[in-house]
Amino acid sequence: MKNKKTQSNRYIEIAQVFIKYGFQAWFTNSHLSYLVSNKIIDKNSEINTSPPEVRLRMALEELGPTFIKLGQMLSSRADLLPTQYITELKKLQDEVHEEEQLDLHQLLEDEFHQPANEIFDEIDEKPLGIASIAQTYRVKKGEKYYVIKVRKPSADRTVNEDLKIIRNLIQILSRSIKQVAQFEPVRLFDEFELSLKNELNYSIEKRNQLLFLKYFKKSDTTTAPRILEEYSTSKILCMEFSEGVKFNDFLKNASEKDRIKVSKNLVSSYFQQIIEFGFFHADAHAGNLFVTDDLRLSFIDFGAVGRLLKKDTVLIGDFLEAFLAQETERVINAIQRISISNEITRENRKNLEYQINEIFTYMDQGVDDIPWIEVVDKLTKLLFTYKITLPNYFVTLGKSLALTLGTALEINPKMNLLDEIKPYIIKYQLNFFSLENQKKLLMDFFFWLRDIKTIPKDIKDLLKMAKKGKIDINISLDDAVPLLNTIRNGINKLTIGIIIGCILIASSTIASGDGNSLIQKFALFGYLLAGGLGLILAIDILRDLFKRDSK
Repeated sequence: MKNKKTQSNRYIEIAQVFIKYGFQAWFTNSHLSYLVSNKIIDKNSEINTSPPEVRLRMALEELGPTFIKLGQMLSSRADLLPTQYITELKKLQDEVHEEEQLDLHQLLEDEFHQPANEIFDEIDEKPLGIASIAQTYRVKKGEKYYVIKVRKPSADRTVNEDLKIIRNLIQILSRSIKQVAQFEPVRLFDEFELSLKNELNYSIEKRNQLLFLKYFKKSDTTTAPRILEEYSTSKILCMEFSEGVKFNDFLKNASEKDRIKVSKNLVSSYFQQIIEFGFFHADAHAGNLFVTDDLRLSFIDFGAVGRLLKKDTVLIGDFLEAFLAQETERVINAIQRISISNEITRENRKNLEYQINEIFTYMDQGVDDIPWIEVVDKLTKLLFTYKITLPNYFVTLGKSLALTLGTALEINPKMNLLDEIKPYIIKYQLNFFSLENQKKLLMDFFFWLRDIKTIPKDIKDLLKMAKKGKIDINISLDDAVPLLNTIRNGINKLTIGIIIGCILIASSTIASGDGNSLIQKFALFGYLLAGGLGLILAIDILRDLFKRDSK
């Protein structure tokens, strides 16, 4: 009963904070209109004169950690919000200055079922760092000091309650306001909720950090603190102190030579994470980076990471390769393949081509003169203008990449970013010719051949549905010719494929017989003929594919 009352009070508090900052329209047009109070609106009339993006940021800050995290997530969604909102929401900080008084000894005893002084020889109860969800402390085991990261009990409770309330509010607002519903907020919230719950579970963070250490075990650019698994749970994470010094402290006294080396190591590390491993640190700001004595980057805080499927890594490689080569058509094709939805049409495509080409004019300048901030800003506006909705993995990657490259350029403005990236693009291109990839392409081809037999049945089923009036087919005269040409082309290729199969079967039958050498020569001729026709067919198919990609 008490929990329900508390939750009800939190609903009212959240609604009143948004109304206080001038967002009463969200509620007046929904089933929550009874929460709108004129007294609150009148009392805060001065606040409501600020731009809406500023008021939104202030409201999220006032509502606490869950809403701050939500704002930070939205700050990376340039495909959903106008530029001014993105800029303002990026100001949200996850740092707090008041420590929460934790009974650290009791918390350790509850987790490990033994007295705290038997777990660690020394426990410093003054926090090393404080955030909205966690606090870190220094402990000693034997002759060595370690860091323990402790999840705040209050954060766990508050976040889970807020997530339930936010979900309910989103569902109500989606049903009431059409402009909200068009952004599929429930789907976006599902992704946000999963990400935030992962941050609360230190078992997941431990697994992420162990995997990162495995990938970079012998790296000369990248490392991370070693985890003490026996002293880590879902609520506590124990690890060694990170090697080296904090990134910002390093910059204060670093020579230009060392700055150049570190900036290159940072870019190298990040593209290796993306292209080679498909697993990357998703929050590599200066506070999560240390620099070792040998100028390697030591990453900390693996609560937020990104994972890429192999096929997604290929899409990203295609996009980067096309962008660096300044091939406008291929860039647009890559964007369309990556996006969940977009409003790139035949009518507005030409405008998009000119806008992307304008961005490329910045790239033709000297590396020192490229205004990277302006380039990113223009790309951001294109996403919003053409309503290009990107999958969550790409948004996470884009945000992380911008953060990392921005840091690298800040410490080494003269770095030729394109030259640093190219080796990884070349590596990606060469991967296409690897034995493993060629085996996969061959298997895909065989699966395609196997599925061909279903095409006549599928066509027959479609015709039946059309006869019954379940499908409306509208083909204009302009569309009919290319469609008929495509069908004729496909039938010709299918016929050649069947002929090749028949020749191979016949040749194999002859070769396995006990005939004389003259007949065996016919089998050899059959194999050569089938091989030649197969090569011609493969070239023709590849040519069609490249034509399609260039459109």
